[in-house]
Amino acid sequence: MSRRTRNAFRLNPLRAALLLGPLALSSQMLLAASFDLPAASLSSTLGRIAQQSGREIVYDPSLVAGHQAPAVHGDMSTEQAISQALSGSGLGLETTSGGTLTLKRLPAGAVNLGATTIDGISNSDSENGDHSYVVTRSVGATKTDTPLGEVPQSISVVSRKQMNDQAVQDVSQAVRYTPGIYGEYTGANNSREQFRVRGFSPYVFQDGLMLPYGESGQGGMSEPYGLQSIEVLRGPSSMLYGQSRPGGLINLTSKLPTATPLHEVQIQGGSHDMKQGAFDFGGPLDDQGVWSYRLTGLVKDSGTQVDHVDNNRNFIAPALTWRPNDDTSLTLLAQYQRDWGGTTEQYYPQKGSLNGSPWGHIGSDTLLGDPDYDQMRRESFQLGYLFEHHFNDTWTVRQNLRWSKVNVQNRSAFNNGYVSATSPVLARLASDIKRNIQIFNVDNQAQANFTTGALDHTLLMGVDFRRSALDNDVVNGSFTSINPYNPTYGGSVSNQYVGRDMYQVQKQTGVYFQDQIKLDHWILTLGGRYDWAKADSAFRPDRANPTNRDIKQDDEKGTWRAGLGYLFDNGVMPYFSYSQSFDPTLNTSVSSTTPIFKPTEGEQYEAGVKYQPPGQESYITASVYKLTQQNLTTVDPADTRNTVQIGEAETRGFELEGKAALTPNLDVLASYTYTDSEVTKSGYITSAYTDKGNELPFTPRHQASTWLDYTFREGPLDGFGVGMGARYTGAVWGSSGSSPSASLNRIKTGNVTVADAAIHYDLGKLAHDLQGTRVSVNAANLFDKDYVTACTNPTACYYGPRRNVIATVTYDW
Repeated sequence: MSRRTRNAFRLNPLRAALLLGPLALSSQMLLAASFDLPAASLSSTLGRIAQQSGREIVYDPSLVAGHQAPAVHGDMSTEQAISQALSGSGLGLETTSGGTLTLKRLPAGAVNLGATTIDGISNSDSENGDHSYVVTRSVGATKTDTPLGEVPQSISVVSRKQMNDQAVQDVSQAVRYTPGIYGEYTGANNSREQFRVRGFSPYVFQDGLMLPYGESGQGGMSEPYGLQSIEVLRGPSSMLYGQSRPGGLINLTSKLPTATPLHEVQIQGGSHDMKQGAFDFGGPLDDQGVWSYRLTGLVKDSGTQVDHVDNNRNFIAPALTWRPNDDTSLTLLAQYQRDWGGTTEQYYPQKGSLNGSPWGHIGSDTLLGDPDYDQMRRESFQLGYLFEHHFNDTWTVRQNLRWSKVNVQNRSAFNNGYVSATSPVLARLASDIKRNIQIFNVDNQAQANFTTGALDHTLLMGVDFRRSALDNDVVNGSFTSINPYNPTYGGSVSNQYVGRDMYQVQKQTGVYFQDQIKLDHWILTLGGRYDWAKADSAFRPDRANPTNRDIKQDDEKGTWRAGLGYLFDNGVMPYFSYSQSFDPTLNTSVSSTTPIFKPTEGEQYEAGVKYQPPGQESYITASVYKLTQQNLTTVDPADTRNTVQIGEAETRGFELEGKAALTPNLDVLASYTYTDSEVTKSGYITSAYTDKGNELPFTPRHQASTWLDYTFREGPLDGFGVGMGARYTGAVWGSSGSSPSASLNRIKTGNVTVADAAIHYDLGKLAHDLQGTRVSVNAANLFDKDYVTACTNPTACYYGPRRNVIATVTYDW
């Protein structure tokens, strides 16, 4: 299996401290193993040696293209096995003092005498992102371990280092500097995370399996400290994942057990009286490395930018890996998370927030609910495993399984508009939501690596099954009115009624295949899938419907994708791809005006260029696309409690992203997004509204961002660093529906630019006793920009996150 060359760099004290774990491998380098590998393509043989030995082999794919390896038999070290495989190829092996194996092209006439040790440590950060913004490999895009530069799809990966450097507190914050995705459009929201990818809402997965994020995002929320990285896959991904929306999906990757000891404790404090403690431990449990573990935990006690609203969290995630031999591994994963406080999702009136009012301005810290009534409680559970077994040089099987559950209670009073045009008083409604969501996922995979003539194949075949269940109980009512310009609290709820009472079960089974075919520099990816989806929705009596109703849905569909790229020796790969999506869509409010939904279907054409310079820690991508979705759902402007299914929507766009360590001191992120969205076929059921020709909601036409981090490596400022960033978001429409009525017409919010900053210092530069200690201060929205992200209607506008300062002390040993 080919691996792209990564940048070697000179050893300095800071890097030595960071890489002490990998250096421990050096004592095992010369241990012999038994190899029995038949003659095969060189890339296949190297991949098998890497799998059997557990050692990384790093090289440019162009070096081994077209080469065949002889049989490798006998008891020998990994270095000796590689040297035997390289016989006659004109390539040589180098081994760094950190244990990383790299290939080089030998001068003409030279003889390969085996492994050569060089002075330096290869930067493995591009593999896991612990100490680099650049992550060069992704499992999520293909479900195989494939370099990002070889995947004909637009993908971004937010690394662990980026999340650390920017002190992110949720997934929405983590993707702020990622192109093609827009989060936080409902402001600083602690009750749900919502995103738009290329104009459409994505599903959220973790380790390739769907999470219970729930209806309108009011389900789980993930703790970013427990994540290794965040993958944003843009474009339809149903061929691999089944139920998926056309804009793409978000795949979170968990922190997994480590082969080297890992110990970290962290303390944070900051704005809104935020106090947080966290720990991350991992490593082998025995001398043979058969058992290893990871234990990550966090406790947070915090307020929010909204008065009287807390945001507290407990989080624990144990993981255990059993690796009885080089061919088999089983990782058990569990997670528990508890959140409690109030909700920051306040529905501010347009007049007084986005626009002026005769009575002044409603501050972004104003609670429009009631501290004695509002309450948010959420408990999340996960239990599952990741299993992999290599039968031989060709066949590998995997089974990934997880059961997830989230219980949510979200009780709040909220704005329902001014009581009159001449009064500053707001009428209020009340909502008490109790929601239970469970998802069981299992994904069975068989992978075959083989050659047919000059073609190298990575064939993936799979069968997956998903069962999701939603129990949803909503009680609505009226609440005492409030003057938001001079609020007093202590109101009460009245006129309560059942707004929704339902139980839904959806089952989906899919079979799929994918073949990644290489011929010299050409890379062809082909895949197909067929899904069967069944659902049963039981609606109990509510105010709109006094009778029980049982709605059954039965959908099936085939989807496919294809992509072709050409990988030049200099790391450039132009590509073109086509892909489809299929999403069996369940309605949560069936009534005479809201029929049973049809599945949404989408297709995309994409062309792009990826550039990953060999030997450099950098990655640049550019892509253009045209994306169409049929049967798109949106909020009904006539009744925001309902959803309608419009006819068809289309987005066209351009995305550009660059990540690089330009020097040992300077790390850079930059991105630009252009999204032209349009409703192309109207599906509204009333002539009072029109949407055809309008933009999609929460889809800015322009977005841009840049982040730079500079760290001094010598002199009196050695170990000191600064980070600066800026994020631009263009105008946003809060809905797609236009109406002659000003009170029901869609609302546009303006352009906004927000600055972020950070300073950090390695205290180990001051004294040896402080080795492993790092302090940092981050400020998001540095200049405290006061802005509205979006308004879905005149009674529901959202303030963006205000300035948030976080101080962090981290100790690693």
